[in-house]
Amino acid sequence: MASRQQTYEGILNLTEGLEAELALVSEWAAGDDGNKGYLSKTRAQLALEHTDWFNQSRAVFKFSTPTLSNLTNSPYAKSLTPIVLPFVMLNHSIRRLFDNIERYQAFVFGDIAMYQSVLPKFAVNPASSSTMPTNIVMMNEAIHQGLIGGADSADEVCLYKAFRTARQALQEFKEGLKREPLPCWFPLLHRSCGAGLGWLLATDEMV
Repeated sequence: MASRQQTYEGILNLTEGLEAELALVSEWAAGDDGNKGYLSKTRAQLALEHTDWFNQSRAVFKFSTPTLSNLTNSPYAKSLTPIVLPFVMLNHSIRRLFDNIERYQAFVFGDIAMYQSVLPKFAVNPASSSTMPTNIVMMNEAIHQGLIGGADSADEVCLYKAFRTARQALQEFKEGLKREPLPCWFPLLHRSCGAGLGWLLATDEMV
């Protein structure tokens, strides 16, 4: 009974850690209700709506998800079978996004001369495709429209969809989470042991 209780509490603690990390992912995956994410649009529309994509000096702060990333190494992984695959795919989506952001930053800051030449132009006309090298805009478009994606994305592993699949799987798992029941033979054995102990005590008193 103590072992089952310990396992139950361990799984609860693990799910709480996953929920906390999902809250971080939510900020990137447009996780609030009704948010459609980055829907498919023309580049002209995107240029008007996302002027920050033209700013090569904007900072991108990544986040850490140690519980999510190490889920398959958890001692409770066998008990988490229904959510393992969705969270593995979400972890893949996050890593894919961050790997591409690192490539983007390496490309942007790799050519210092180009970087310094664009900044003065950006200060004058921040939302002009003629100001920013086309590669910068295309890379931002690929990161946001493709890797993060939205409700109409064809890629089921884009961050938008992978996040929602994992979040739904965790909610359903928690709703069905119960302590592992004792084996059917346990109550009978428990009563038998109690009866045997009572008989031994009675015999000892008679002696």
